[in-house]
Amino acid sequence: MRVKITIGEKMIGFLSILAMISVLTISIFVPGCLSLNQSGDRNQQIESTITPADSPKIPGRGFFMGVLPIPADDQSFEEVYPQAAQYVEFSPVWGKPSPFYNLADDLSGWWGRAFVDQNIRGNGMFPIIHVSFIGWNMSLITPPGMENATLSDPEWRAAYKQAVLDVVKASRPLYLSIGNEVNRWYEKYGAGENNPNGFQHYVSLYEEIYDAVKEISPETKVFCTFAREILPETREANLEVLSMFNPEKMDLLVFTSYPFAVRGINRPSDIPDDYYSRALSYFPDKPFGFSELGWPSVEAFGGEQAQADFITQAAGRLTREQGINLHLFGWAWLHDLSEKDTIGLIKRDGTEKLAYKVWKNLSTSGK
Repeated sequence: MRVKITIGEKMIGFLSILAMISVLTISIFVPGCLSLNQSGDRNQQIESTITPADSPKIPGRGFFMGVLPIPADDQSFEEVYPQAAQYVEFSPVWGKPSPFYNLADDLSGWWGRAFVDQNIRGNGMFPIIHVSFIGWNMSLITPPGMENATLSDPEWRAAYKQAVLDVVKASRPLYLSIGNEVNRWYEKYGAGENNPNGFQHYVSLYEEIYDAVKEISPETKVFCTFAREILPETREANLEVLSMFNPEKMDLLVFTSYPFAVRGINRPSDIPDDYYSRALSYFPDKPFGFSELGWPSVEAFGGEQAQADFITQAAGRLTREQGINLHLFGWAWLHDLSEKDTIGLIKRDGTEKLAYKVWKNLSTSGK
């Protein structure tokens, strides 16, 4: 029997878990040089450049691995993050269940210090910071007083842009996603010329923010994240949306992917060889990544063996063997969320699945 997974369930799972989870850091500016005007007087404005707090070296395997450290039963976050860090280099940061306009404050406060500074960076990992504008049921997240705003609203656009810049100052990330699964918005609203919520308004805002981030933190790798599948409709996403973006303003091409949710894909072997490489026709030679990748260990989708096979194929047949420059390889979460959500690499009781053994072997390969 096919397991039905909806966007609602996925988001509820994320928010309920991430309410307790991850990310962080302090805002530090590295002063630049005082500029001189034509008269030789010192310009009173100090130009500052932010240096990312992270400078990881690519492991011998050739790409970074990551996971969201969901704890097992009776396990604390202080215990699960070091456990995850043994075999990964990065962890996603979604923030508390608070909107984008509060994220910078969260990162600068106790929550950021606890999860980003201590749990992620303190265990030798680096964070991937996600900022999202999409709310429940594909609605627009809006600050107080902007409840009826749209993507084309100048006031809302300014607020989102400033929030992203504040997040950069607060967390100094090396990797920054300024929109998660953004093509889901495109799938619902389209890009009609007269639609104030048309996806073209996000694209123009994304590119504006890209430039602004690069001005204050040139080394930060900026991108937005795309969904490879449209889960509620059990189908692949329309990759033509990628043509709307300027490849020069996308430092990486990053996807979330749960291919078992597509009708007709019940085993990893059902996934076509070019399932991911098709996207490169829009972004040739672009570094490629997965912020979230998942396959359940339930028998309906092949059990633990299929989950393990998917990891092997996702890092081989489906990516590197297709000429993809694999850069980020992030699994959804470390432990199962529940008895029904079995995407984790380890069971709730701490029992390692076959997939975790494959994961560890992949992590240590090339060393």
